Amino acid sequence: MPDDTRRPVWLEATESFYRKLNRIAQQCEMSRYDALSKGLDALLREAQIRNSALNRNIKSPAQSEVFRRTMGQVSRNYWATVSVEERRERGRRSAHARWRGNNIGSV
Repeated sequence: MPDDTRRPVWLEATESFYRKLNRIAQQCEMSRYDALSKGLDALLREAQIRNSALNRNIKSPAQSEVFRRTMGQVSRNYWATVSVEERRERGRRSAHARWRGNNIGSV
């Protein structure tokens, strides 16, 4: 059955849904709205990771996690070798490139 996006979702929420929402919000010390919002953000991040090019090509979740951690360490090791001045210069060039890219067609 297709989801009717015009119908308010809370009309379908059950008592057990609200008990769970209240319990999670209380345990996380946040409002119910914030708990729902952060939960939806986490669900989206999880879907993006699950559907990433890495995970499409590496079938095993354990392999992709090892690869992700390894590449993170490679990146940290690389940036540890770059001087503060070089990082600052790269940041400056990157900011200028973004600024120019956002102002294409401006007078």
